[in-house]
Amino acid sequence: MRKFLALLAALCLVLGCTVSAMAVDVDLPILEEKETFTWYISKESLSQNTWPEKECVIFTEEQTNVHLDCVEIPSSGWTEKVNLAFASDTLPDVFMGSVDVVSNCDMLAPIEEIIDACAPNIQQIFADLPEMRGALTLPNGHIYSLPTGDADVKNMIDGELWINTTWLEKVNKEMPTTVDEFVDVLKAFRDGDPNGNGLADEIPLLATGSHSAAYIRQIMGLFGTLDNSNHIRVQDGSVIFTPAEDGYFQALQFLHMLYEEGLLNQEYFTEDYQQFLAKGQNETCVAGVLLEWYIDNIMFGPYVEQYAPIEPFEGSLWNKSAMPQGTLNGFSITTACSNVEAMVRYYDYCNSSLDILNLWNYGPENVIWRYLDNGLWEVFTDNVPEGSSSSQVRRTLGVGPTAPMYAYSRWRGPQAEQYAGRITAKVAANELYLKHTPAENMPNGFGDIDETTERNLLLVDIDQYLDPFFASAVVDGIDEAGWQQHLNVLSTLGVDEYIGYWQTFYEQHT
Repeated sequence: MRKFLALLAALCLVLGCTVSAMAVDVDLPILEEKETFTWYISKESLSQNTWPEKECVIFTEEQTNVHLDCVEIPSSGWTEKVNLAFASDTLPDVFMGSVDVVSNCDMLAPIEEIIDACAPNIQQIFADLPEMRGALTLPNGHIYSLPTGDADVKNMIDGELWINTTWLEKVNKEMPTTVDEFVDVLKAFRDGDPNGNGLADEIPLLATGSHSAAYIRQIMGLFGTLDNSNHIRVQDGSVIFTPAEDGYFQALQFLHMLYEEGLLNQEYFTEDYQQFLAKGQNETCVAGVLLEWYIDNIMFGPYVEQYAPIEPFEGSLWNKSAMPQGTLNGFSITTACSNVEAMVRYYDYCNSSLDILNLWNYGPENVIWRYLDNGLWEVFTDNVPEGSSSSQVRRTLGVGPTAPMYAYSRWRGPQAEQYAGRITAKVAANELYLKHTPAENMPNGFGDIDETTERNLLLVDIDQYLDPFFASAVVDGIDEAGWQQHLNVLSTLGVDEYIGYWQTFYEQHT
């Protein structure tokens, strides 16, 4: 890690990376005297340093007089830590990461009046995206959180299937267009030694349960159903609980076949994300098909160029992001904060210019983002160190999509001119996948406090059952009797009530 950070620091010096305090629509500093605020931060697993070491945090403190006492929490323990903080009333000033805003709104600070009084850049987000204010506003009329993330077509689809086209040639196969052809290709990858090292070390389908973009549940859409964190989809105006659909049963049997025949990553349920990443850092390529946001999130070096997206097959479904895009509960200020206005203005400042926004999102200028001669800007990969990825560099020099910023169309020029390299490839892949997404989608937003609380409680019970059930069905298999037993269990978990709450939410927000 020291070598990695030293190389990045050297790059910044050589390239003359600077941070410009270019014209911003805010009054600085935010505070006359420096004050410290405690932030609970959901730590990015790819980051190779801490928040206090990042230029974006250092520079923003210099500009604002806001000092952050950063408590960085691994994503695997984030929900537990947040829930404990609410339950014990030991709150930080800010949660920089997803929280249950609706159930805990009495312990979060309402901020809509402060936004209207002294946050011009948040006001600009609301002006540019009229649906955003409504999405953030609870039925009681208050706003308790601000959006984070990167709202763009490249993030409309999370994980996609990327296939090694060099391997396809070596095993004399074509790009698969049906489920049967897909399985045939995976078997050829397993048996044909396409990486040429004489070892049976190929992983025909590389996915993992430790990273959302690589969840194998995404390919359940090959069987006409979907699965996501809420286990729902919308069709003809009706909300459907997907784990009770016949297509879900077919998908479980398919996934078990893949697992049993060694076509699916055998450590899918047991590895952590770093172990998953290690599979892409071998000198010998081992992945035939990769399920990921983009290939170089895991595959480093020359192998990236070997992969191309597999278009979902005829009749397939695929998940897309809810609208408005982004994490609506990504930045929340608690009632423990003694200066709520300062925290709102801090977020507002981070969204006040492209320079400061990209400093948080990608790091200093000219390492992995740069201005073009025509005044537009792009993300590029020329300076990514060998053995690393642009995603790792982004989350080390900057923070990435979990920063206190919301990247959207305000900061972009024409798409064809901004996109380059890996982003061009990702956007092209998304265009293939968007053709297979549902016509109706659950909107992004907050619902009735009591109903949302009850719905979330039901989801806890549902997940406590579904998670081990899914793992067992994939690893051990499931037959008709096991499926019927599954349906019987679902009937005891309040699924009808759960879907009823979602139906009400859908009808209120469409």
